[in-house]
Amino acid sequence: MRRYRLSRGVTYGPLLASLFCLAIGCAGDNSAQTQTAPGAPAESSSVSQNRQAGGEAIIPSTGQAVETKGAVDIVKAEVKGGEADSKTGPTPLAFLSQEADETLINDQPYDLVAPTGLERATGKIPSYNLMTVGKVELGKQLYYDPRLSLDSTVSCASCHDPAKGWTDQRRVSVGISGQEGGRNSPTVLNTVLGNSMFWDGRSPTLEGQAQGPIQNKIEMGDQSYRQIVERLRTIPGYREQFRKVFGTEVTLDGLAKAVACFERTALSGDSAYDRYMVAMAGDPEDPKSAQILTLEQKRGMNLFGIGISPDDPDKDKVDAKFKGRANCTACHAGDNFTDEGFHNLGVGYDSSQAKFADLGRWVVAPIGTKAKAERGAFKTPTVRDITRTAPYMHDGSEPTLEAVVEYYNKGGVKNPSLDPKMAPLNLTDVEKSDLVAFMKALNGKVVAVSVPTLPPGPDGKSPNPRAALNAPGGTEQVASNRQAGRVHQIAGLR
Repeated sequence: MRRYRLSRGVTYGPLLASLFCLAIGCAGDNSAQTQTAPGAPAESSSVSQNRQAGGEAIIPSTGQAVETKGAVDIVKAEVKGGEADSKTGPTPLAFLSQEADETLINDQPYDLVAPTGLERATGKIPSYNLMTVGKVELGKQLYYDPRLSLDSTVSCASCHDPAKGWTDQRRVSVGISGQEGGRNSPTVLNTVLGNSMFWDGRSPTLEGQAQGPIQNKIEMGDQSYRQIVERLRTIPGYREQFRKVFGTEVTLDGLAKAVACFERTALSGDSAYDRYMVAMAGDPEDPKSAQILTLEQKRGMNLFGIGISPDDPDKDKVDAKFKGRANCTACHAGDNFTDEGFHNLGVGYDSSQAKFADLGRWVVAPIGTKAKAERGAFKTPTVRDITRTAPYMHDGSEPTLEAVVEYYNKGGVKNPSLDPKMAPLNLTDVEKSDLVAFMKALNGKVVAVSVPTLPPGPDGKSPNPRAALNAPGGTEQVASNRQAGRVHQIAGLR
């Protein structure tokens, strides 16, 4: 069991938003948004100038024009958020980061215990944000607190509810006033192992990711970092905790670090697959070891690309020549079943118009590095706990695992940027069923997360965090927005 010591001294608080922007090269990044609703991100100046000049953004090598009104720089808009509001100006440094007063810090290291199969997680804690008990508890409260949103209706847990596989189990995310985005909420599970965050990987860290939604106009409202921090500073309980944990007043730096620490506790492992691998490696003679997985799951594992134990008595019932026939491990590899890469599967491509509904990774790639393969490419998600995170794909277009397998079986949708790994598999019905059975064996033990009591505000009242777990604005508001066309196809969500 590894322990992480409390970091003292200066709070690691450079201008996170600025560094985040530089790290991903946000200048010149564009994306598509087919409908614009009240409160949606404003068109970037470069796009506006291009439109006035009558220009179009042309995607090289396809010859297909992308509507300039859809070429919105979502990364720049998300990172700046309310900071771009000329009426308020940029948030002063004192709200973003402060030097720590070590005499105020009263905290202790947090023991992160990794489940079976995910032992690598304990070595993935960044040195600039070591985990402490107080930081994790503070992060949990902030994660569930709807007061981070402009109208106190949306929390991080609204879209990433631990009780729902750390997602919202909706096709696409629902934000403030019932506004729908264009992407499915990815799970927070095992993001401690991630090399990048969001479907397009535009944030390199969980700390960076935590800064996006809180000032995204569709997710949590059109507000600046200063407004958010000032609101939290009116809550005595938060001011006290920030002093004990960081030795500072409430800052964006501390907020991002606390939320990230809590999210790193979201781990899924110790699945039937993990127990089988450990048991067969440790005591293959014990009949119970081989019985952890069913024969159907073993056949599915073989098709997936992972051979069964040579000591398994069922080895003669699993045809080794079919190992990897489904080619899953080409992308879903490693202990977290993801290569952390970005691939075009053809999801969301309209063949009749030769257009992508969402350009994905290509949007956030810096000018000078954009590549054809990135158009319509999205991050490979983990397959762990997969049955708890439906629907699937970046746009939530596939409702079941069976539908996902069928999509891969046909080889996706052909398009100029289709990943070369995508090809028809010609799996039989039995093989498709076996694959689904194996993926179900990747469900980890459910770790219940209690909903915290939130610190009271200046009026002495504490908000109910459970209220934010429902659709913001209610299902009727969501339906009304959809009917009126107020649906944001991209808008920087997820």
